[in-house]
Amino acid sequence: MFEAPYLVDMFENYTFDTIYHEHLSCLSVRPLVKLFKQFEMELFDVKLFPVQGNSIRGYAGKTGQHAISSRIGELLEKEKSMGLDNVSTYFKLADDINEMKNKVLAILKDLKSQGKKIAGYGTPAKGNTLLSYYGIGADILDYATDESTKIGLYTPGTHIPVIDIKDARKNPPDYFLLLAWNYKDAILKKEEEFRKNGGKFIMPVGKVEIL
Repeated sequence: MFEAPYLVDMFENYTFDTIYHEHLSCLSVRPLVKLFKQFEMELFDVKLFPVQGNSIRGYAGKTGQHAISSRIGELLEKEKSMGLDNVSTYFKLADDINEMKNKVLAILKDLKSQGKKIAGYGTPAKGNTLLSYYGIGADILDYATDESTKIGLYTPGTHIPVIDIKDARKNPPDYFLLLAWNYKDAILKKEEEFRKNGGKFIMPVGKVEIL
């Protein structure tokens, strides 16, 4: 049994920011089937779990020792229909991510030109991948918020100061860049008061929008 990020999720939800440190690979079913076959083994079941997007949990064993789950065929068909065996699919993904980057930067620069105060919401590791790739630093974000031991430190590479979310609520920015975007629904609910008072969130991945 093994578990890893699922490649399909990278295309469906643009989870490029989960690539960091030990998270350097995404798996898909088709190459796994071929890999295990080389060692007289077979992938007999696959399950998806909503961890950092969608993770894949695979079960493998000696050939012929287990019943093959219908999920294997279903996911193989899905991966084929998405063109995951075609290099052009990956170039398009890169283009889509670059387009998201340009949209977010255009929004941020426009808001800064209006004198708006912008901060980052959350300081997850994935947020640093996003900040670095998008080129967002302390010249754009006044600070980022957290509720952990990161308070009083700076985001690596981009040097954005990290403050307690409680302090941010006392003197809130006009906009929060949603760095912990995978928890969007929970955060929007948690920060209802901020939104009622006119505060807004910027969604930086997938459908780029102001919430």
